Amino acid sequence: MFDYLLQYLFYQRSQRWERRRLEAHQDERLRRLIRHAGERVPYYRQLFKQIGLDPVKFSGREDLHQIPLLDKETVRTRQQELIADNANRYGVVWESTSGSTGTPLHLIVDRGARSNKLAALLRSYHWAGYHIGMKTFSLQSYYLKGGDCQYYPLYRVLRFDSNRLKRDSAAAVIRMIQKLKPRFFMGFPFDLVMLARFAQEAGLTIPPPVALVTYGETLSEHKRASLTASYGCPVFTYYSQHECASMIAECERHGLHLCDDFACHEIVDTRTDPATGKQVGELVGTGLYNYAMPLIRYRTRDSVVVSETQECSCGLSLTRVGDILGKQCDYLETPDGRLLGAVMSHSIDNGKGVVTSQVVQDALDHIYVNLVVDGSYGEPSQQALERDLRKRLGDRMQIDFRIVSELEKRPGGKTPFILSKIGREYG
Repeated sequence: MFDYLLQYLFYQRSQRWERRRLEAHQDERLRRLIRHAGERVPYYRQLFKQIGLDPVKFSGREDLHQIPLLDKETVRTRQQELIADNANRYGVVWESTSGSTGTPLHLIVDRGARSNKLAALLRSYHWAGYHIGMKTFSLQSYYLKGGDCQYYPLYRVLRFDSNRLKRDSAAAVIRMIQKLKPRFFMGFPFDLVMLARFAQEAGLTIPPPVALVTYGETLSEHKRASLTASYGCPVFTYYSQHECASMIAECERHGLHLCDDFACHEIVDTRTDPATGKQVGELVGTGLYNYAMPLIRYRTRDSVVVSETQECSCGLSLTRVGDILGKQCDYLETPDGRLLGAVMSHSIDNGKGVVTSQVVQDALDHIYVNLVVDGSYGEPSQQALERDLRKRLGDRMQIDFRIVSELEKRPGGKTPFILSKIGREYG
């Protein structure tokens, strides 16, 4: 806890640094990370030797382009080589994610990276109006043992399991919100939109919070307007990953900022050159604090719009971006009436040998899962996938698995993780 507090105080100071000092901080952290990776991480020892990079002479941001981009497939297939020889020194905590692409990854996020991520996250919530100790409502995948929702007095948080989102459970949690009156809401945009819709249908009023923060999927202007109207409060968005390689947060003046004191960010075009104003580029991140398993120049597969101007009325020196173009998908409806959106992505986390995946619903009681796989995929992989899917979908949903060479696309060319063929589109 003490580490978190120290890091939080650091992020409160660093957000006000002049740009020159912030960049010097990035350079210093990068030099430490690259030297550590070159000495202790097998993948980077080999890579730096191949490209002729001397970690001792690495100067910082201006030399970063010499290192090839790191993609998810490399992390998936060469996981052990990316773990530092002395990882135990930094604390080995395994994380799993399928991100916005349905690609299962297992990786280590050490103590330093975790404490820095929490501190930077709390700072971003502070921008939105949160303060430590404020009563909070959190809507996400919890698998609560005591029911659909549970209040934790010590943390002053009411948690609702988004896997249980349907009309009757929504009505129950709304009545708890009316009783407890949490002042700060957080969750996936889809889940919060549906909760508000169920409240309206049931004639129930949700006491307006101070603010609402969304994450986990793209917050379109349409969704933002809907949430603002439904909850009667300002709406903010927050972006990060389990990989701790990048972070974007919305300030009190609703400007989107790269958290440059948490990670070193690049926005690259299709040729991997730096993207410029108004261009859409892929976000590439280098986490500055994960020494147990460093991810250097990590391709997020999410796109951002480069901001034409860096000026923001909030006064922060953190880099501005115009927009985030991340996860977009439809939602599933289960036979018992539950609605499941982007939260479904974690159902694929334990699919060994799955390169990428997609869930398609073609009937109320039937889905099929498109899988692009490699040679390590087998019956145990499919059993693990079905087990994790049924945690969310239940036993009444029929599930088929299809090995495919490519995933299905929408008419416009996009490839969503969830594709509804029964009219459960979500825009």
